[in-house]
Amino acid sequence: MVRKEITKKYITGAGAVNEPEAGKDMHIEELDAAFDEMIGADIAFRKALAVAQKAAKTDIAVLIIGESGTGKEILARAIHQISTRREKPLIDVNCAAIPDTLIESELFGYERGAFTGARTEGRRGYFHEAHGGTILLDEIGDSSLSVQSKLLRVLESGTFKRVGGTRNVKVDVRIVSATNQDLAELIEQKKFREDLYFRLNPFTIVLPPLRERTGDIPLLVDHFLNSGDEGQKHKYKFSGPALRCMQSYHWPGNVRELKGVVSYALNMTHSPVIDPSSLPKFLFSGPDGPLLSDGSGSAEDTSCYNLIEAVRDLERKLISDVLAVTSNKSQAIKMLGISRRTFYLKLKEYGLDK
Repeated sequence: MVRKEITKKYITGAGAVNEPEAGKDMHIEELDAAFDEMIGADIAFRKALAVAQKAAKTDIAVLIIGESGTGKEILARAIHQISTRREKPLIDVNCAAIPDTLIESELFGYERGAFTGARTEGRRGYFHEAHGGTILLDEIGDSSLSVQSKLLRVLESGTFKRVGGTRNVKVDVRIVSATNQDLAELIEQKKFREDLYFRLNPFTIVLPPLRERTGDIPLLVDHFLNSGDEGQKHKYKFSGPALRCMQSYHWPGNVRELKGVVSYALNMTHSPVIDPSSLPKFLFSGPDGPLLSDGSGSAEDTSCYNLIEAVRDLERKLISDVLAVTSNKSQAIKMLGISRRTFYLKLKEYGLDK
């Protein structure tokens, strides 16, 4: 089967880091300062960063795999910052946020008069803007087969044609792509090109979800507490029970969701020591919610009767959960039953857009 072959290559490839026994006793080199935003001491996480650092020193394609909110975009920026292309642009393209009808013109640009409503002077696309630098193709699994074929041509020849154009445009661009989907499964479903997959993944970097590295939560919390306003640094800390509550939660939104919880708690606390009463209620609901000292899944002082905040908590949790169980943002939009514009506004509002 195609999927089995791809999985084997994915595990044993030069850049893979997801095989449990591979490099078990490997010495992990010191990381560049560009990786300072990638907080964690978990061994699988640190190995992933070590591979990313090695990949950055080359000029070949990198594929970053991880659930929504694990820090794929931050890692891509770090790779660019220590690469030989750091003086040139890093262009971030969210393949899920651009309608399929526009993505080709966004990526490759268009000639004057290419279609109704086009600029009279034409438009340079993202690939042209990234010339000499790096382009991040985020949510690459959401791109159409047509766009995939054009991406393959760019990777193979370094050239493309603008929409409405006949002339080949030559560019020198390093490709970093990211996805939260199972590309092998998409290939089996004939939704993703196998030849493009193998072009994208000479270096494959897997970022583990937060639920698999809960020991890093105190480090991440400390980072978020001390990276805000200068006047608030070292003013607050989380109590032991509050940290245990957070370590017991399943974090479908991963690090991004944790950052939002820390921000919420800072705004709700009345004390420099943040206890469970300042945490959002959704941490205590459902079968995965943490138990408090009395063995219950909630506490009297954690109840929130403010309707606006309760609705926000519910919306935020619902969007995070849907993102965790869907394979792409288009599917999430359909499941939530809201418009694409509302969806991306909500992602921004709740800090789920990075």
